[in-house]
Amino acid sequence: MYKYLFLVFIFIGCSNKKIVDNKNLETKDEKYLLLKGANLYSLGKKSEALSTYDEILKINSKNSEALREKAIIEGQLGNKLQAEKDLLKALNLNPKDNLILKNLGYLNFEKKNYKKSLEYLKKVPLDFREDQDYFILGYVEFLNGNYLNSLNYYGYVEDQNIFNNDLFFNSYLNNLERIETFNNDIFLKIEDRVKKNKKNTIKLSDFYSLSLKKDELSERALKNYLTYNKVDKDIVNKLIKLYYKNGDKEKVEKALNLIDS
Repeated sequence: MYKYLFLVFIFIGCSNKKIVDNKNLETKDEKYLLLKGANLYSLGKKSEALSTYDEILKINSKNSEALREKAIIEGQLGNKLQAEKDLLKALNLNPKDNLILKNLGYLNFEKKNYKKSLEYLKKVPLDFREDQDYFILGYVEFLNGNYLNSLNYYGYVEDQNIFNNDLFFNSYLNNLERIETFNNDIFLKIEDRVKKNKKNTIKLSDFYSLSLKKDELSERALKNYLTYNKVDKDIVNKLIKLYYKNGDKEKVEKALNLIDS
């Protein structure tokens, strides 16, 4: 069961998969209790699941999976200091456990220990990384001034909800402002991701016009929003101002008709 606890600015969730390290399951009791703990957790009975993992650790203090699952619940219950201690113990026992590495990456990101966060998440194999991992990797690289690296990480993000996150989107635009050459496909991808987000469409439009001096891209972004949403006066008014600026009276009239219709 994949659990993502510390990345609170995106989401907290889990999948229906579960990583099991059979080397740690030395007894039938441990196997049974691990299954019991997972079932209790899936039912929302976190305190009971926590007690179950404590029971496992009394049998075998070196069961890294029990330590990891205990840490996850501790973190969700707000006991992040204990969660970190348990995660570090589990990592010492199983240095290649991707869930441990991820959660330590998330925890350190939340603590603003970006160097450590980057260190842990870079150890996660490519085939195990997900959108939120690329979000953090890209954002930390942005903070470090490695704008091209940041943009490359951001390029892997597919979840439109992440594009709606201000922390992500503002840094994405800041990256673009600092990159001298890039493929136009980047812009098309961004426009597709924010096509239903009014606020970010306006941000993108302003970025095109003010930072890149490309009014034609600004117009395209605004029109793209209108294609997928109801007519919005703020969006149309931005188009009108853009057309006035460029002296295109015919387009001004067409845009005014959108408001009147």
